[in-house]
Amino acid sequence: MAAATIPTVETARLLLRPFIVEDLEDYTHLIFADAEVMRYLPQRTSTPRERAERTMAFFNDQWVQYGYSAWAVTDKVTGQLRGHCGLNYLAEIEEVEVLYALAKPDWGQGLATEAARASVHFGFEQVNLTRLIALAVPENIASRRVMEHLGFVYEKDAHHFGLDLVQYALQRVPFQGGPPFFLAP
Repeated sequence: MAAATIPTVETARLLLRPFIVEDLEDYTHLIFADAEVMRYLPQRTSTPRERAERTMAFFNDQWVQYGYSAWAVTDKVTGQLRGHCGLNYLAEIEEVEVLYALAKPDWGQGLATEAARASVHFGFEQVNLTRLIALAVPENIASRRVMEHLGFVYEKDAHHFGLDLVQYALQRVPFQGGPPFFLAP
């Protein structure tokens, strides 16, 4: 799937779009070089720039392989990169997770919920998934709140990516017949 065929998704404040090479510097700085953001993400021995490059390539590969992955999350008005959000296939457990990471200045503004809501809608309505999971470090209360705002329910403790995590799950069934999920407040 070429970058031009990766869909873009628009929300009230955000544009979720394919990553482009021009995102690399901002993505490195906003996510992988920020210790506060990284304390909730799996740790690697690579440099922040190498990690950003690999992550962007991984997301692009997943779009080709599965028809879904994560987008670059940008401000709809300014175009400024804010982080990433989307869907990630976890082959080792055969589940699809909703994942997100936003720059620290964007925390607490409801942007993760807004982007994740659009990702859930995409997964259920466009990809026809019937179940999604979300994972977080137990201490990441803000991420857990995002999951709960979206209707995800705690399922179990889990261990992935070298981290002890909590796993939440959401079934497609509750959304059928209701308004488009991404438009909900």
